[in-house]
Amino acid sequence: METPEAQAPDSPETAHRLTRLQKAMVKTMTTAVDTAALSQVSREIDMTSVTADREAQPNGASINTYVMAAVASCLGSHPMLNARLEGREVMVSKRVNLGVAVSVPDGLIVPVVHGAGQLEFAELDKAIAEVAAKAREGKLTFENVEGGTFTVSNLGMFGIDGGFAIPPQPQGAILLVGRVRERFVPDEVGAPVLRRLGWFGLTFDHRFIDGSTAAKFLLDIDARLADAAELRKSAGRWP
Repeated sequence: METPEAQAPDSPETAHRLTRLQKAMVKTMTTAVDTAALSQVSREIDMTSVTADREAQPNGASINTYVMAAVASCLGSHPMLNARLEGREVMVSKRVNLGVAVSVPDGLIVPVVHGAGQLEFAELDKAIAEVAAKAREGKLTFENVEGGTFTVSNLGMFGIDGGFAIPPQPQGAILLVGRVRERFVPDEVGAPVLRRLGWFGLTFDHRFIDGSTAAKFLLDIDARLADAAELRKSAGRWP
């Protein structure tokens, strides 16, 4: 946050000038709200397989890497989620360039992992870590923040259960991930089983993405994360 502006000694408020990042956020979010017809679908997704697989690895990747791997693997089958609207045409990207929301001192910034669908799991994990580190160190280049086709925002580490994220323009969708919590759920015969469940909310531009398409995408994300070991091994082989 920048230095406060000079205020009268008896003023009950303190004014702070917007930082460059905050000014960019004002412009981007205003454009998104004024332009897109935003809607959201959400569901709980079982993360038990993910937490078990990462704990079994010598250098376990973050939960966010599993989520982004699942997203990258599914976007080829749901091209409208990897697209943007330009006038009367929907421009579908042939590449999966995933934006990852990173918390920095004066807000959130979204660096981009280019070609995420072609990266093996360890490569994806490394790429996410590298752009996140650059964001926190203020070393992002123009290439690091341009060309995103879909964004993932994971706020689970802050204890958030849900929310309504806004996709950065001109992207058509963003996935918000909440914290993973343990809860007993009934199995196929009704017996209580302890599972680890997370909230996933998909905000999308309803001008060209319908609710059914969004719901099917979340269903496929659920299926990918249900077998985390297979997801990890198959990374980089998606279209």
